[in-house]
Amino acid sequence: MLVGRREGEVRVEVVVPVANREREAPRVRYEIAPEDLLRIQRESRASRLDIVGFYHSHPDHPARPSETDRRIAAEGLSDGVAHLVVSVDGGGRTSLSAWVFRDGTQAFEEEPLAVDRPREREEDGCRSES
Repeated sequence: MLVGRREGEVRVEVVVPVANREREAPRVRYEIAPEDLLRIQRESRASRLDIVGFYHSHPDHPARPSETDRRIAAEGLSDGVAHLVVSVDGGGRTSLSAWVFRDGTQAFEEEPLAVDRPREREEDGCRSES
């Protein structure tokens, strides 16, 4: 999960890995347990941050949201939330794209993405382990 601030643009402050709870097809599907989502929401709020997005990989598939990604976003509270998709080709080469889901169109729109170098930070209360 991506935790940060929405101040004009989305700025990710903390990346929080979350265990995949999918049991039937964990290589091609990903599920966040409700208790993990609630825990991260509480920790984020305590740090005066918000959940601003999600990230996941697509092994041997393009770095764009799939129909499954669209369906899951449409079922949840994803309007305006960033979704980063990393394509991993053959376990090696990668590419990254950013998307925002819009409830009005029930679709993702590609967004520009800028990656800053990580800076040293004091612990802000958000845990980074799953």
